[in-house]
Amino acid sequence: MKVITFLLEAKQPILATSFQGDPNSDVSYAYIPGSMIRGALISRYIKCHPELPNNFSLEEANKEVKRLFFNNSTRYLNAYLFCEQQKKRTLPVPLSWYKNKDEENSSGDVLDLSQSIPERLSLKRISEKFCVVNESQVIFYEDQRRINIHNLRDRTKGRSSPTKRNPNNNQVIQEAEGAIFRYEALDSGQIFQAVILCDDNDRDTIESLLKPGDIWLGGSQSAGYGHAKMIQIHTDKVHRNKGEEWSEIDIKIENRVNRQKLIITLLSDTIVRNDYGQVSVDPLSIKQAIENKLEEKLKLEINLPQPASIFISSTVVGGFNRKWGLPLPQVTALSAGSVFVFDAQLTTEQIQTLENQGIGERCIDGFGRIAVNWLGNYENFNISLLKTDFYPDINLEEQYKDLAEQIAENILRQRLEQCLVKQVSSIKLTENITNSQLSRLEIVVRQGLNTSTYLPVIELLNNLTSKAREQYRNTIVSGNKSLEDKIKDWLEKPIGDSKSWLINPHELKVNVAGVIREIEPDSDLAREYTLRFIMAVAKKAKKEKNQ
Repeated sequence: MKVITFLLEAKQPILATSFQGDPNSDVSYAYIPGSMIRGALISRYIKCHPELPNNFSLEEANKEVKRLFFNNSTRYLNAYLFCEQQKKRTLPVPLSWYKNKDEENSSGDVLDLSQSIPERLSLKRISEKFCVVNESQVIFYEDQRRINIHNLRDRTKGRSSPTKRNPNNNQVIQEAEGAIFRYEALDSGQIFQAVILCDDNDRDTIESLLKPGDIWLGGSQSAGYGHAKMIQIHTDKVHRNKGEEWSEIDIKIENRVNRQKLIITLLSDTIVRNDYGQVSVDPLSIKQAIENKLEEKLKLEINLPQPASIFISSTVVGGFNRKWGLPLPQVTALSAGSVFVFDAQLTTEQIQTLENQGIGERCIDGFGRIAVNWLGNYENFNISLLKTDFYPDINLEEQYKDLAEQIAENILRQRLEQCLVKQVSSIKLTENITNSQLSRLEIVVRQGLNTSTYLPVIELLNNLTSKAREQYRNTIVSGNKSLEDKIKDWLEKPIGDSKSWLINPHELKVNVAGVIREIEPDSDLAREYTLRFIMAVAKKAKKEKNQ
């Protein structure tokens, strides 16, 4: 197996359409699919070989074309975000990674539930998509998006047109054009690392197609999308100079055998079929796919036990065939990051075969990539969670900076509104406080909103009569603390703490053309939404009492 790695720098937003969002929007994958890279290299190959017919079929293709682009002997892996700090290609975060709900995302222990499941802990799954594991440190990466609004126009007139009807029978002659739709694409300026695995005979041919320069990827290329630049191309000679066999997880196979458990982690979406030939996301299908691959490549029959633990998610995958001008059939697949734990062992040769060849279908397009025993035999590890956000350097003209700041402010407020509604809906109060006390609380909160201060609320709590204080203390919020104590916690630490109403403020950070807006603990915005949150809790309590 020969390895060719190269970097792709997005010069324009890239639209690698997935099956997310509503019918009037196209949402991109968080990476550049291997099928997209394969299609771009096919275009380069055709330009380099003008003797090929314009519409040649697979039957008419020569052996080299079949071997390069249509057989599993050459595999085009997904281009994931590139970690410049570690000079590594990021990988999907395992779905077996969890954190304590009360801890912030920026610190604490990450628990690998594939090793063991702790008791009496309230856990949440790691929300980030990509990571680089480097000894005791994990660097999380999050792709950056650009959202553009478009409207459908008449190609000839260059503008939208109304619906035309027959005046005699009122039947529609021509449908209206002008529908509004949205593209959510990978933002420009980001760098992705792609990998091509090939035979020794094809290495020189593929390298000739990977000359540094411009390349076009994805959809809507005529509308300002898809322009990328190919940079820093390396062959397997680099890996041989290190004296190591190339691996996606950059860990020697010899260091990953004879573990207590056999842990399979999917590094890309995986399409597998069950015994009846149907596409399936049943965990037993992964077991069967591994056994089939080892039998096919090593002529070795192996019988794995059923998975002892599974951490999976599913997705819908498809694609687009430019020759047909039609989308590929949609099928369900196991999501990248899914983890399967077996009480078994594999040899070095078996691990190398599985990681080199992949499992399931469409391995040529980067599907079915797996890692065997990626992480060590530890149940949890204290690591520094460094979420690295990418913000491209954009030099806005002065006349547009105010507009960008206003847009960023509006988006941040919109996210805060959504978060406020979500948090209030999850709160439950006992009914030991009267409506008059709740109305009084609303009045002082409004006073605080007018002056951007907590003082009216603090004075209310400090000057309560004994009867009113008893009502505040007897009213329990979400079975945890009294209403009085909860309000004091929200005022003392409004955001970024386990006692706060807004625990993860960094998730609301907004970037518009390089203008960043986020909520700070002591800012006017934090005080405003904390007071609004308290008022919303009071209103909810009154509404529930009235019902």
